[in-house]
Amino acid sequence: MGKLFLALLGISHVKLLLAGPPLEDYLVRMKVNGKLICSGIVVNRREVLTAGYCKPDRHAEKFILVFSDGSTNTVTNSTVSEYYTAKDASDLLVLLHLSKELEEKFTNPPPICQYRPPINHQVEYWSWNGNVLQKKYTPQSTTLECRREIKDPDGVVIGNDIVCLKNMQYSQGCVKNFGIPFVWRNSFCGINILGHNCQIASKADIFVRLRTTN
Repeated sequence: MGKLFLALLGISHVKLLLAGPPLEDYLVRMKVNGKLICSGIVVNRREVLTAGYCKPDRHAEKFILVFSDGSTNTVTNSTVSEYYTAKDASDLLVLLHLSKELEEKFTNPPPICQYRPPINHQVEYWSWNGNVLQKKYTPQSTTLECRREIKDPDGVVIGNDIVCLKNMQYSQGCVKNFGIPFVWRNSFCGINILGHNCQIASKADIFVRLRTTN
């Protein structure tokens, strides 16, 4: 009976590892001098994926990553991401290499969308209110709508690997949502590359579409 119990316990442990932690546990805040500048998601025990804007070259010695449990880590270096989005968009994302390996619960990668969310589906938009993570459902913008909104008629920014979400939030300045993901069907589907009202004031937020390429 004891052996059977241990065997069942082992199976349950394996299932928990395969299931992975809640999506919120993958979310990382990046701070310089205590101020939030970016977010990202853990993709394995040694790397965090974020927007290219968040590359820490200018602030490397002050760049602190804060995880969902309050623990912190630092970055040794960063490289262009080639695995988590299409080749043409890979230079818009970077992988931050951590100085300390994370715990076992991050052994398996987070769930990433296999397909682009249908344009008529609302998706889960994440944002920070201080240190509190907020979630709301928001519609997507079509490619043409998005290009008009940010004055990009030739598609220099809004290409095939970009997803635009409607965001009516009013702000007097830049909301530093760089690197924060959006979610659809309990999977990460995109990473914010321009923040909100930062480079240009608009009602659309711009995300690189995530997908595994291998």
